[in-house]
Amino acid sequence: MRGSAREVNVTYGPPELCVWKVAPGTFWFQTTDPEYSRKLDQRQDTRRVEVTGVNHYRRTYEIQGTWRMVEGIVRRYLMATNSAFSSRISPPARRKSLRVSTQREAGNERL
Repeated sequence: MRGSAREVNVTYGPPELCVWKVAPGTFWFQTTDPEYSRKLDQRQDTRRVEVTGVNHYRRTYEIQGTWRMVEGIVRRYLMATNSAFSSRISPPARRKSLRVSTQREAGNERL
């Protein structure tokens, strides 16, 4: 849930990718998923602030912005990797191809 400036420890997102406000205009993302970590590493507007756990499984990143911006990032990242969003969409049905008959009609034959 989105929190106001007065709320402390309000997070947004699931445990594998969540975000919270640490200061006015400053947010921290935390991830336990290597895919999200890779995406956050590639962003120009984030910096890694912490790596914890065995084999560096939990990473924390800092970003400057607004709640609206960071919620959008979380939603976009979750949709890109969650197969549930795309598995419900079935491929379009194939249309029957128009086939031209190679047989002559009985009334149009010439002798």
